[in-house]
Amino acid sequence: MFLKKNRVKKNGKVYEYAKVVRSFRREDGQVTQEVVKNLGRMRTEEDWEWAESVLEAMKKEEEVPEIRDLEVKEQFEYGGVLVTGELWGKFGVKEALMDSVEGRKPEFEFGRIAFLLAVNRLYDPSSDLSAYCWINERIYPREDVEKQWIYRSLDLLAEEKEIIEENIFENLVNSLDLSLDLVFYDLTSTYFEGEGPDLANFGYSRDHRSDREQIVLGVVMCGGVPIAHEVWKGNTVDKSTLKETVEQLRERFEIENMVFVADRGVMTMPNLEELEDAGYEYILSTKRRKDNLAEKLLKREVPGDERLKAEEVHREEIDDATRRYILCMDEKTREERLETLKEIRKKKEEELKDLKNRYEKSKERRGRGRPMTKKGAMKQAEKILGKNKRLFNVDETIQWKLNRETWKYEKTIAGKFLLVTTNNLKPRKAMEAYKNLKDVEKAFDELKNFLKIRPIYHRTDKRVKGHVFICILALLLKRLIEKKTEEPFNKTFRKLEKLKASEIEFRGKKIIQRNQISKTQKQLFKTLGIMEPPKVLNVETKNQP
Repeated sequence: MFLKKNRVKKNGKVYEYAKVVRSFRREDGQVTQEVVKNLGRMRTEEDWEWAESVLEAMKKEEEVPEIRDLEVKEQFEYGGVLVTGELWGKFGVKEALMDSVEGRKPEFEFGRIAFLLAVNRLYDPSSDLSAYCWINERIYPREDVEKQWIYRSLDLLAEEKEIIEENIFENLVNSLDLSLDLVFYDLTSTYFEGEGPDLANFGYSRDHRSDREQIVLGVVMCGGVPIAHEVWKGNTVDKSTLKETVEQLRERFEIENMVFVADRGVMTMPNLEELEDAGYEYILSTKRRKDNLAEKLLKREVPGDERLKAEEVHREEIDDATRRYILCMDEKTREERLETLKEIRKKKEEELKDLKNRYEKSKERRGRGRPMTKKGAMKQAEKILGKNKRLFNVDETIQWKLNRETWKYEKTIAGKFLLVTTNNLKPRKAMEAYKNLKDVEKAFDELKNFLKIRPIYHRTDKRVKGHVFICILALLLKRLIEKKTEEPFNKTFRKLEKLKASEIEFRGKKIIQRNQISKTQKQLFKTLGIMEPPKVLNVETKNQP
């Protein structure tokens, strides 16, 4: 038997058909052919692959399925699991996890479970219990993971965090040709539902949830990917975290030469000295208030007509280091900030006016309820003004006036920021390097809003740290996909989510088969350097274990 291809031209188009044909010799000695099975029109390469498989099955005298004999039982997530698994191995993350527990020999495949937990956050981020169900029920290849392995994996991630990060870093430096010229550092916070572990505490909340206990998370990024992270107690202040981070970069990762970029939260003189003693150059944003030198320099004008401009305005010689102060201006931000200041002033004046009226009525007993005390009125005034209280002077009678000096200063510094650096980059380049710190802020946004790091439900420090590490690994996978495809992750992953694996039953056999690969998916596999999977992924009889 063989496969016969027919080409038919119709209305200027060419149509291809396939049939299984066998040759035989008639009684008169002539060799002729007969059609054993018509396979219909072939539209894609995959149709031809299917036709070839039918031919091979018929040669082996196997049953060729008819549509009426097939029953699709289940459909599984496949494309995203396949591709992320390939990248997990290609960039050395799998190897890093395996090496980290080589001497411990856990009774389960730790690296595989960590991978599946990370991929789950790309597909359907939720609780670890939900991830357990997703892993065992919704993906192909099929998994048989015990719930305790999930929690034990989180423990191992926390216990072996340092060696895992070091292994991953070493592999990424080689596989990504990672440049260590600029290293970015920033912090955020994330909160708990209910009572948290010892790490949980009340502190400055970047989620605007001062009513929730939280942890503080610091992330170091290089070349757009996370290379290290640390979890601190919820009441940790930004400036106290820098020394530990710098020591880690020097001792754990053996990074000798780099430029350390961070925001104003870590800007203190001891921190500058710490960086200088470590031999690291830096680009840091200074505080804009309550710093005499910074306030003096921020009042200056930045010459030039560009939207973004920068100029060196001051330098200091400190031992072996030269600190250069660079004044930067973003005209677009300036316009937005000036408009915001107007809106703040108008809104706060209206709210203070309303408070004063209520206070006066209360004194005259014209309102309902208990009269408002001076202390209560001042407390409400403080609440109304919040972080804008520097703009107004309010007395005990709720008389207020604009603080003209502060108002003038805020308008003067609108759109400006002041950098201090020991690097010899030109002012414009230093400003651009600092603005790249936004990538870490974007990573925090991805962790919180896409990978759903919050809220956290775990009740032990170790599990919390393991949960955070899973989210960092998911962020790493996301960024690796974006680096390879050079397109937004969501666009890539939508293509992968369409590639499913289906379980089909046919006359006592269970067949796992993927759906047809589209042109865009073919191109994606090519871009990522990943081989297309075969159409039939697995075949087994029903009683096969």
